[in-house]
This record gives sequence, C-alpha cells and structure tokens, in this order.
Amino acid sequence: MNYFDPKTAAERYSKGRPDFHSNTIRHISEYLQLDKKLDAALDIACGTGLSTKALLEIATTVYGTDISQEMLKLASLPGIIHYTVAPAEQQPFPDTSFDLVTVSSGVHWFAIDTFLAEANRVLKSRSWLVLYENHFIAEMAGNDQFTQWFLDVYLKKFPSPPRNNAYDWSNENLNPQHFDFIHEEKFKNPIVFTKKQLALYFTTQSNIIAAVEQNQTNYEQVENWLEQELDSFFDTDDTTQTIQYGNWIKYIQKSS
Repeated sequence: MNYFDPKTAAERYSKGRPDFHSNTIRHISEYLQLDKKLDAALDIACGTGLSTKALLEIATTVYGTDISQEMLKLASLPGIIHYTVAPAEQQPFPDTSFDLVTVSSGVHWFAIDTFLAEANRVLKSRSWLVLYENHFIAEMAGNDQFTQWFLDVYLKKFPSPPRNNAYDWSNENLNPQHFDFIHEEKFKNPIVFTKKQLALYFTTQSNIIAAVEQNQTNYEQVENWLEQELDSFFDTDDTTQTIQYGNWIKYIQKSS
C-alpha cells in the first residue's frame, strides 16, 4: 500500500510536515565541499517538494519524482522544479544525468536493491547518492513524559506499518552494486509546535494514514483523540513546545 497516495494524505502532508530540509542540505553541502552549484540534482520520493526545493541551494537544475500524483499536485515551485510521477525503481531519465540523487525519509519504502541499480544508472561517474531521514524521536524539551506517552500510548494505538529498516548498507553489500558507503552523519533538528500543529503532523504519519485507509478510524476521530491526549503537554492552544527530530545522512558514492 502507498500510504501517501490518497488526496487526503497529500493535503495533510503539504500543511503538516515541518520544513527542516535546508538545514540538512547545508550539512550535505559542507560535507561534499561544494564551492559552486551542481549542474543537476534529482530528489526521489519527493512528496510535496519540501526536500526538492531545498536542493535549489546547491544545484542549478532540480528534478523531483514521486509515485503519488496527489503529492505532486501540491509540490513546491512547480514552475522552477521539474516534477514527474515515477516509482523510485524506474526513473524517466537518460543514463548518467545527475551529479546528485537524494532521498528524504523514503528509502525504507523502496525495493532497495532495484532502486540502487536505478540510482547507479542515472548518476554520473563518482557522483553521490545521499539518503537522509528526519525521524520523530519524541524528545520534547524539558518533558520526558512525552517520550513515554509516544511509546506507551501513541505507538500502541497506531503502530508503525512494516518498512525496510534492516537493509545492509555495508560496503560488503554495496560494492557489488557499484557503490561505496563513505560516511554517515547524525544530528538533531529542533522543531517548534503548537498543540494543533503537532496533532496535524501526527496525521501525516503512515501510522495514522494506514489506520484511516483501512477504515479503523477517521481523521476527525483521530484529531479529537490527539487534542485530548496532547492537552497535558501544552498549557494553552498558543503554547509552543520544542521537539527534537533525529536526523541521519548516508553519503554513498558511485564507484565508477
């Protein structure tokens, strides 16, 4: 099931996902020591284009692909960025087209070996595949109880759908696929939420989308439940809380 294909999911995603991507792109630019813009970059599984528009900071021409037409209908800067509907494993570009391919918070949904072969095909020699994730680790500044609520209440009510989090990113596995794993970087991104913003963010997670699409609940019921559950973490509707997200970046280079 593509959890991000429904129109309702795309609309919530475009309104409720935090825009942290420029910070990550700065990390990527510094690590790759980019002193000028790349000619062309491709963002795969681009969603509504938050991760794609950030690439304009380091690339002259930027492309984004996603399997969800509904996501792309709401994508950022459509007159500047070139968007195409395409699965990660089958990209509509000639061989050796790109200096950089990125994937933000999406590779765990792919048929990864097939995707790697396709990424290798569209990348120029010695160019970079950069995978990164901004994942919800439920760290609220000054309130450890929020982490316990997330683990003991939220995830039990809305468990995460299966995904491929156990892929072997070692060079032993990647080298036969003509890639070298060069480096992994880890840091945290602080995001500020009101109660309403945090509730909306939760409804963009595959946990809740899956429950809604499987007719276990609906968004109105989920929002009412979240409003009640989150009350204890926000003094008023205007109160803000800072929540840390965990960010990792994997730098993988095409070997030839």
